Amino acid sequence: MKRTPLYEGHVAAGGRLVDFAGWEMPIQYSGVVNEYQAVRHQGGLFDVSHMGRLLVKGDGALAFLQRVTTNDASTLQVLESQYSMVCNVAGGIKDDIFVYRTQPHEFLLCVNASNREKIVEWLQSHNKEEAGVDIDDQSAAVAQLALQGPASAGILGKVGVAGVEALRPRRGLYAELAGRRWLVTRTGYTGEVGYELYGPSEAALPLWDELLRIGKPVGLKPAGLGARDLLRLDMAYLLYGNDIGEETTPIEAGAEWVVAFNKTDFIGRSVLQGQRDGGVSRRLIAFELLEKAVPRHGFPIRSGDASIGEVTSGNLSPLLQKGIGLGYVSPAYAGGGGRLDIDIRGKAVPAVVVKPPFYRRKA
Repeated sequence: MKRTPLYEGHVAAGGRLVDFAGWEMPIQYSGVVNEYQAVRHQGGLFDVSHMGRLLVKGDGALAFLQRVTTNDASTLQVLESQYSMVCNVAGGIKDDIFVYRTQPHEFLLCVNASNREKIVEWLQSHNKEEAGVDIDDQSAAVAQLALQGPASAGILGKVGVAGVEALRPRRGLYAELAGRRWLVTRTGYTGEVGYELYGPSEAALPLWDELLRIGKPVGLKPAGLGARDLLRLDMAYLLYGNDIGEETTPIEAGAEWVVAFNKTDFIGRSVLQGQRDGGVSRRLIAFELLEKAVPRHGFPIRSGDASIGEVTSGNLSPLLQKGIGLGYVSPAYAGGGGRLDIDIRGKAVPAVVVKPPFYRRKA
């Protein structure tokens, strides 16, 4: 299995390491729920260096991204970012990504670990007709940390990141950390105020140690993939391979907001336009259980005796203390407030369709 530059830090912190998309990653340290609560109330530090980081640069970079991603990258100012998707010609989602404009003609793409090689190949295959575009896989050279939670801005301020308190969502700045230059962005996948840090791999472990040392007095803890999954589910954030994939489209997944139909042509546009105008055969819903139980991926969704879909993501939210989940059903059952059942090991547990997210951070 592959290891990130922070492997030694995980071992030192007592991380329980598992195989995740071919990477030896910490699923937990002090406990999944304990780390979840730390992020919701104080702060959590995640290693997300297993994800892919691709640099797309050159005079033709913007035009290229406009063609291979669904969102409108032309709206990005330098040091601004957006959530987007890469689709195939049938509108299926090859990956959901974050796009950062780091220079006027340079963009950093953060892609899922399991999709990195596929996306690199896809981008390169569609770059043959482009002029002035260079695609550079920086995944090994650049590390990625995620500092999330109410205490995160204060911790970054103490390690010398000037102006972090004023940084707006999806904006970034450069700062010197652990003796090297890092990109600090106000992004994350937890629903809390948080930041992601991109910098040289050789400086990752010193920065990790420094952040944990500075943050310990305010409750900062290292956090693993288990807590990360609970946190993103609270927000109804999509998980590639569960909630979305090449067999689903952004329209079906309720992510039409990341499809810019007002820009020039892009891969998958005609199919997505047809779905937007003509409707889809299924939609992703968010649901809450009305009884104490735990929905899991693959559990059937029913209406009476009829099977109408299945759960794609589900768990018990530690903060909400109720079972929550996502799943695809026909549009007839997708309306807010609608009742249905989740088949949990042969028992029909009543649920209600709700408007996501499940959790809303207090201002």
